[in-house]
This record gives sequence, structure tokens and C-alpha cells, in this order.
Amino acid sequence: MGLPLGEPAAWRNWAGNETAQAVRLARPRTAEEASAVVIAAVRDGRRVRAVGAGHAMNAIGRPDDGGVQVALDRCADLVALDGGSGLVTVRGGMTLRRLNRLLAEAGLALTNQGHGEEATIAGAIATGTHGTGARYGGLSTQVRALEVVLADGEVVTCSRGERPELFAAARLGLGALGVVTSVTLQAVPLFALHVRASRLPLAEVLDGYDALVEQADHVRFAWFPHTSTVLVRRDDRHPVDDGLDPPAQQRNRLDGGPVAGGVFGALMVAARRLPAADRPAAQFAAHVGGRVGGVGAALTGGRPSRDLSYRVFAAGHPAIRYKEVEYAVPRAELAAAMGELAAAVARSRVRTAFPVEVRCAAADEIPLSPAFGRDTAYIAVRTDRRGAHEDHFGLAEQIMLAAGGRPQWGTLHTLAAAQLRERYPRFDEFLAVRGAVDPAGVFANAHLDRVLGPPSPASDRLAPAG
Repeated sequence: MGLPLGEPAAWRNWAGNETAQAVRLARPRTAEEASAVVIAAVRDGRRVRAVGAGHAMNAIGRPDDGGVQVALDRCADLVALDGGSGLVTVRGGMTLRRLNRLLAEAGLALTNQGHGEEATIAGAIATGTHGTGARYGGLSTQVRALEVVLADGEVVTCSRGERPELFAAARLGLGALGVVTSVTLQAVPLFALHVRASRLPLAEVLDGYDALVEQADHVRFAWFPHTSTVLVRRDDRHPVDDGLDPPAQQRNRLDGGPVAGGVFGALMVAARRLPAADRPAAQFAAHVGGRVGGVGAALTGGRPSRDLSYRVFAAGHPAIRYKEVEYAVPRAELAAAMGELAAAVARSRVRTAFPVEVRCAAADEIPLSPAFGRDTAYIAVRTDRRGAHEDHFGLAEQIMLAAGGRPQWGTLHTLAAAQLRERYPRFDEFLAVRGAVDPAGVFANAHLDRVLGPPSPASDRLAPAG
């Protein structure tokens, strides 16, 4: 049975820095079962949080004490796939790993995605998961329709033509509007990526950044603190018919070989534990390249690696668990922000060798998207998960805020609602939608109370379109 309020359970995120003990776990299989859980929780005076793989670094997914976590791992099926239109509908608990393989079998692919495939599709869009590419948006820009369980238990569908206000907000909704039980995405024909990786001076990359990201389809780079070196990865789209590398070559070129993960982990731990080890650790990591840098591409002397797009996109994930603060700055401000960050780290007593990753995205129109209304560069500052992060992240956050940065919602930023309102032009529009569909804050938690403010009822409920 288990439903409607589930069983006593604990919760923790992927990095292990956020936990909850006195909570309940419900695992619905359908939208109707999820609705029953929500109705029962409201009746019992409990808050509800939909939870995915827990890859957010902050407490956005943490259920409040006494709350109910709704896990959609049993609500993870394929609903529909149209090979002609490229539209695919899946349940919210499907992982990106499974989605990518289902699409590939049908000759389709996501047009862009972040590194790592463990996240659920509902969780990934809730926090604004993104990849890189000056002409491409984050995962939420690929969403065409959503099925959502609202705070009163109603199961609704929204799209540009049906409940458009709810759709606009829920494409990147922080889990604050309801339980997303299905997602319809626009896929594209299956394609390959040809990957080139190189080691370059930071100043050269920053000076030529605009040209670099316009000339290649997907560009990312990793800068190693206490060095002037970056590893740059350029991914260009090609037809699958151009050919792919054999599996062993794909693995070695994209991940730096079988020992790279262990090397990277040892370097990062040494940098944290041993005085004065951060500089040599960073210098060594910058020299050997590959997955040691978290870029997910070995230095191949200009020889491209060729593989299916989803395998290449996923290959950039750092090899150990980590904590992160990431900000989206206007692309025009990247060079100044990175230059200041490099200088500030050199002056500070912060000990770190963990590379800073930079990606980019096209402007979009989603209310809470960090890329709303402007071409964007994302700057991700990381530490290993057991290391102290406050000084390092605080230093970086000051610089990125001064550059007009907006925090990525799943990372360890310190902003509250009043500060976020100043940075997101459609912030109050999102709050109006929230007030209409969840006036009592059923889907809130302590973290959302901070970043969105306490829930407040709207003057009237959003009406269906038409």
C-alpha cells in the first residue's frame, strides 16, 4: 500500500551536504497517485517536495521536518514518441540516461544538455540544468508541455496554448508550483559531436571568447586556480553517417583514460588537506588535462573524438562528488569577471585546485531562467564535497554579483528573495503564478521560503486558456 503519505524515511542530496531525517517518502506510479499524496498531505498539514536524484548542491530539494518527499522513480515510463515531429512525452521520474537511449533508438536526440545523466527530467528542468552553446538554451527551453499535480490535487496539462502562464513559469519552476508528472520535449534528429580539446592561456581564451563560441557549436573551458592555463573543449555537430570512434577510443579521449578519475580525486583531496599543495596540484592537473580537469576530453593534439551527442555531453562531469556555486553573467562581462576572479584567488588564502568551469547559453524568455533576456556565460566554482567552501564561494560570489550575475538555482548561492527580484525581471510574474496555484505554500520548504519569500495568495486563480 504505502500511499498516500508513504513511509518514514531519510533524505540526502548527491553531494551529501544536505540531509533530512524526520520526513516521509511516497513513491507514486501515476499522476493520480501523486494527487492522492498531495491531498492527504494538505489534510494532514504537511508540506510536499518532489524529489529527483538529489543533484542540487543546496537545500532546494530538502523536505521540511515532518514533510513528505514525493519520489517519481516509479513514475518513469515513456508515454509517447513521434519520430516525425520529434515530440517525446515521458513521466517526470525518467532519468536523462534512459531518455537519451530511448531517443537514440528512435533516431532522435536532445539538442543540448548538461554533463551527467543521473538527474530525472522533472528535476533537471526544475532547477535550470543547462549545457553549453552560444546558439542553444538550457534543457527547459526544449519543453513543449507539462502535466502538473497542483496543491489542491488537480492534475492539469499546460503548454503555450493551454494555461500559458503556468507553462511559462513551470518550465523552470523550482518545484514550487506542483509535482511535474510528465514532460513533453522537442527532440531533434540524432547527431554526432566531434570533440577537440586543447590547452591555452587564460588571457588568450578570454580575449577571443566571443569568436570562439560563435565558431564552434558547444564550447566549455576549465581554468585551474593558481595557473594561467585553461583546458578548452570544442564540440561540433555532424551527421552520424560521418562515422564514430570505436568504443575504447571514445572512452579514453572523452574521459582521459581509466585512471583519470582517481588521479583527479587524489589531487583535490591533497589540495584541501596539505598546506601549499593547492598550487602544485592545480599545475599538475592543468598539465595532464583530460577528465582530470573536469572538461571531459583528453588532449588529442587536434585529432577529434567522434561519438553520439548524448555520450559526449555527459562526458564532462568531474570525476568526484563536489559542491558548487554557479552564476550566469552577461557574456560581455565574462572576461572582466574571470580576470578579477583569477587575481582575487591569487591574493587570497583560499586553498583550492578544483577547476572553474565556464559554459555559455543563448538568451531565453523563461521567467526564472538565469539566461533570461541575455546571452550568457556560466561560471561554476567548485570544491570537493568534504572541503570548506564558504571563503572560496563567498569570494567568487562577490565578483559574479558585481558582474550582474544571476545564481543557478541548484547551487550554493546566498541570495534571498529581495536580491533575486532585482536580478530576475519576471520574478514577480512567477510569484503571481505561484500565488494562484499554491497560495498556502504546500510545495514550499525552508529554502524556497528564503529565495521566493513566503507564499501569498493571488487575487484570483489562473484560468485555462480559451
